[in-house]
Amino acid sequence: MFLRRYIIISLFTVINGQSIHNAFGLGLISFNHNAASAAVASRGIIPSFNQNVSLSNPVTWNNFNYAYLSGNYNGDEYSSDLGVNGLSGISSAQFTVPIGDQYAWGFGLKPLFNQQYLIEDDQVEFYVDDDTLLTQRSVDGSGGISSLYTAFRFPLTVHEGMAVELDVLFGSLRKESKFSIDQRTYHYFQRHLFSGSLYKIFFSSDRFSHKNIPLNIYFMYSGAINPLKIKHYSFQPFEDLNENGYYDIADNPSPSSAPSAEINIYNNVLEPYEIGFGFDMLMKNDLHLMLEAHSWNDKGYKDRTIFPLLSQYVNKSQQVSLAIAQFSPETAFKFAHKIQYRGGVYYRKDFLEEMDSYVNEIGISLGIGIKFSAANNQIDFAYRYGFRTSDIISDEKINHFTIGMQLGDLWFVKRRPK
Repeated sequence: MFLRRYIIISLFTVINGQSIHNAFGLGLISFNHNAASAAVASRGIIPSFNQNVSLSNPVTWNNFNYAYLSGNYNGDEYSSDLGVNGLSGISSAQFTVPIGDQYAWGFGLKPLFNQQYLIEDDQVEFYVDDDTLLTQRSVDGSGGISSLYTAFRFPLTVHEGMAVELDVLFGSLRKESKFSIDQRTYHYFQRHLFSGSLYKIFFSSDRFSHKNIPLNIYFMYSGAINPLKIKHYSFQPFEDLNENGYYDIADNPSPSSAPSAEINIYNNVLEPYEIGFGFDMLMKNDLHLMLEAHSWNDKGYKDRTIFPLLSQYVNKSQQVSLAIAQFSPETAFKFAHKIQYRGGVYYRKDFLEEMDSYVNEIGISLGIGIKFSAANNQIDFAYRYGFRTSDIISDEKINHFTIGMQLGDLWFVKRRPK
């Protein structure tokens, strides 16, 4: 029991992982889930896929001319004085169907939090009874929280529309803590299972548009239906006598004599709410000027038993972004007219719980979209470069690359009889 508590409450000094930000609390929250939004440094409210359409904002889905199946692939690289680390993989998938001119429905899968880290400290010497002991500690975590969601769009008035989204949260995290004393290594395994649900409400209006300057306004609010719950499994610490990294019959104590996993339930771990709004103004030469702002807050309770890095848990995140985009027309025959150009700048500020500290992030993004085929299929590319600084984080450079593929087809169309 002493070893277990010692490993849990210990703080570590050297970070070797994807990013130190990635190891805080539940991990690094993901606000950006497709290449089109990434290209304009958006969290998804303002149109970025096509004119008046955002893949992440269901209130705009009625503007699709086709049903779309979309998928995105991300690659992230973080570099600082501690080294260069990164992670890549499929980030999201979505299916969207417009129903007439005013309704739309869709569902998909996207990440919410991501954790992939290895934290180690330097070797420390202890002197006990004229003997020198070398000790070292480390903790390794891998997993995250994902969202399975569905959304429905419907009209409110001639000028206003609304959409409601339901997100079901699930996922797991595997953690391994290791404590070495000279040639002896002790392991302690934990596992988290996540569950919960969120809701999001989206609103759009073109009421304030003028003939010479069309203007669309977007608003969103999200909250928790069932705050995130963690089912925490705590396994018996053991000495890895054969140093193979696994718990087997050669270790001490042997698996046959070890007690069953200790299970604890932690409720209300994550209870977020978010407010966001955006403006999309059509300028001359089909150039769109867009502004977006968000404020995300978490009222959840983080138990010190499962969050040893409690003082570095992000409980508030704010972001503002400014973007420009030139979208291609619905019908384009020349290749040059099928290319969409996007770019943006952003500023993000993450506040840390129980510390009078915060993390600043500033960056720029660029991207293009290329249409092909009669159904306006589209492939999108986006690149984002950011710079992250704070009192507790070494200056960190962020390179983010996203590629997205959208395939369109006609659905719910009455066929001619043969």
